[in-house]
Amino acid sequence: MAWQFLALWVGLPILVGTFVVVVLVRTRRADEHGVLSRVEQWVIAAVGTGAMLVAAGSAVFLITVGVQVFTAEPSRITGFPLANALVPEFTGKSDAIVNAGYESVWLEVAQLPDGTRWLLYLEYALPLVAALAIGVAVSWLAIVLLRGRPFVRSLPNVVGVAAIAVLVGGMGSQVAASAARASVVSFIGERVITAGDQGDGPYEGLMGWSLMLDLAPIGWALGLALVAAAFQIGIRMQKDTEALV
Repeated sequence: MAWQFLALWVGLPILVGTFVVVVLVRTRRADEHGVLSRVEQWVIAAVGTGAMLVAAGSAVFLITVGVQVFTAEPSRITGFPLANALVPEFTGKSDAIVNAGYESVWLEVAQLPDGTRWLLYLEYALPLVAALAIGVAVSWLAIVLLRGRPFVRSLPNVVGVAAIAVLVGGMGSQVAASAARASVVSFIGERVITAGDQGDGPYEGLMGWSLMLDLAPIGWALGLALVAAAFQIGIRMQKDTEALV
């Protein structure tokens, strides 16, 4: 059952990892006065452990996706945008439907060129790299929080790298996806597969190139960059305080 799968492969690793993280951190700071309550420690450790699992899973998926993309034959590609799509016949069964059409289609294509496969791999790999970077940053933050010294010199660099990864992963994935489908259309042949008009009315087919960018990754990247800047300021203030003491 689904809940048993989640309990075994998600819940149990988080619990075990949380226990290990808490024990390791507490043994390193056994002679220090903790600034976090026990509940806060367990919550932060659970978040850090979950982030570690996300990073590990992303690394594994980077490999499995690569194997799938470069070995599949034929290759199945989804999300080809259609132009001049005909009205589906089944919509005529209802008088309430005024108009209808298909927006996308999937294709199974044999003997894809290597360049197209690399674009398809980047489409899936770049978001995984972003998830990997975020997982590392969050787990690193959890560890330094549990140690009682969140303002360490390496943390802003880790968060900054995560911000860059989110920007490149989010925007680059969309560009790679569009370029991959345009490459497939070019491989099949624009005259054969794209939409057009031969003089007797438009006929449906694929678009040669279509790109609609979602700018949300830019906002997330800027937010992470501000977090990195905030931690950098905290490090400077901590140094000034230690110098005064």
